[in-house]
Amino acid sequence: MADIDKINELIGKKEFNEALNITKEALKEEPDNIELIKSAGLSEVNLELWADAKVHFESVVKHNADDATSWFYLANCYNNLADFISAKNAYIKVIELRKEYIEAYKSLCVVLLKLDLSEEAIEYAEKGQSIAEEDYLFDFIIGTAYTKLKEFEKSIEPFENALKKDAKNIAVYNSLGTAYMASQRSDDAIKCYKKVIEMFPNSPMGYFNLGSALQIQQKHKDACEYFKKAVELDEEDESFKVAYAMSLIKSEQYNEAVDIYKKLLVQHPEKENYKFNLITCYEALGDVQTAIRMLEGLVYLNPKFVLPAQKLANLYIQTNQLSKAKELYDKILLKNNPTAETLHHYAVLSSSLCDTDTAERILKKAIRMNPKMANAHKDLAVIYLNKRLFDYAEDEFKTAMEIKPNDFEIIFEYGNFLYSTSKNKDAEIYYTKALELEPKNILALTFMALNKLVLNQLDEAKKYIEKALEINHHHEYIQFCAGRILFARGEYEEAKRYLIKAVEQNPDVETQNALALTYYELGDYQQAINIFNNLQEKFPDNVSVLKSLAKCYEKIQDNDMALEYLYKSADILAEDEEVQEMIRRLS
Repeated sequence: MADIDKINELIGKKEFNEALNITKEALKEEPDNIELIKSAGLSEVNLELWADAKVHFESVVKHNADDATSWFYLANCYNNLADFISAKNAYIKVIELRKEYIEAYKSLCVVLLKLDLSEEAIEYAEKGQSIAEEDYLFDFIIGTAYTKLKEFEKSIEPFENALKKDAKNIAVYNSLGTAYMASQRSDDAIKCYKKVIEMFPNSPMGYFNLGSALQIQQKHKDACEYFKKAVELDEEDESFKVAYAMSLIKSEQYNEAVDIYKKLLVQHPEKENYKFNLITCYEALGDVQTAIRMLEGLVYLNPKFVLPAQKLANLYIQTNQLSKAKELYDKILLKNNPTAETLHHYAVLSSSLCDTDTAERILKKAIRMNPKMANAHKDLAVIYLNKRLFDYAEDEFKTAMEIKPNDFEIIFEYGNFLYSTSKNKDAEIYYTKALELEPKNILALTFMALNKLVLNQLDEAKKYIEKALEINHHHEYIQFCAGRILFARGEYEEAKRYLIKAVEQNPDVETQNALALTYYELGDYQQAINIFNNLQEKFPDNVSVLKSLAKCYEKIQDNDMALEYLYKSADILAEDEEVQEMIRRLS
């Protein structure tokens, strides 16, 4: 016969293995002894042998359906075996049998939360709270249930009440902080997390939560301090490192971010987002070649990962590898359901490669996808302008301005359109608007100066070009424009100085011609002849150059050479009256 007292004594001493062995032996002789079955189940629960315990307690409640304690243990077995529906029903049975079984209410509420039955969890938590008013757990459960329902503001009061009953509960503090954050009360969340750190200085989650709150407030440098501490306290938690690295990037601490992403990639070489973020760091540090090399590998391995392909194309453009960029768009970006923005980038690239027909076609497609893309309208207008389709260009410019009335690029380019179509007074209005938006934009200052030159407002033209020179004294186009303006003002020595610098950087036809004309006005005819001769060799049929040479030779009284160039001019353009008059004068 079983020694029940001995078994109970062993259970009381927590010697569960021995108690279970004796119970099993006894059950061989008395397999229907409910007390022995219950003792076996109790030992198995304490030994976490949930499946065996479940069988025994199901047997107990089958024989005695009013045994609330056995139902409770059976519910625990179901819960630990992840059979939450059965656990729920068993806990409800316990409460039906014993209305004040507080632990059953607590366990039932937890199971209901696992089943996403948050409203039922609130209902039973409130019933349990009416029995045990000072128990913080019911307030905590109610707050957690509201959080799961996304009713964060409703969760705040229960969490605050829980802290009044248990002022040092770290889980409640962290949950309350989350509720504050979700309710747009980030300052209160920060106070909450700081309290956690004060009470639990070795809690990595406290530091992580505080860092996350500061991160949301865009205080990334401060956030880094707390993320770093969280990582030091728990080096295994990957989410801490990921959040830390992100704030390092946002606070431009790229070298530190590189170190973290390298370590993360050692653990997870397959994670493409880590590689992409590491590439972003290299790009920010100016190590463009490393960024390109890594991106090429990333794009090769996963051609459908569009973001790296887009970045790689941009880096190709940045490093003047335009053909590679276009090839990448053709191979990948245009085959993966491109956005209107991607099409726009491709069109700009095509335009840079002088493929304006493709650029025009793609811009039209981008605009069909997104009619509100102002810059696409602007870029299409520029293409129409270059094709001398002035009415179409004006329509696109006006559409762009309707969408973005205060966009510098659009206003400036429309000013350029008006300048190109000789509507110089109207152009001045838009250049003025552009400079109001960006007072130190050197291109806007330069084109305003040129527009003033056309309007013969030479003092104003000089003032604007001097402002541009103050910002960038070495820009060859600004130096060229300065030379033109000073030439028009008769300030030839100053004009010569700027034009020489411009020619040294860009010896194109227009710049050399302007310098030669300046030498002519200064009476340095031989220097002028040297430049004009160089131009005439490259462009033998240019009447303007031939006439300028004739004038120079006339000035040094070499009429034979002057006539030689005049006759060449007359052969090309016989109706030029100036040429005919000079021939008559010098013959």
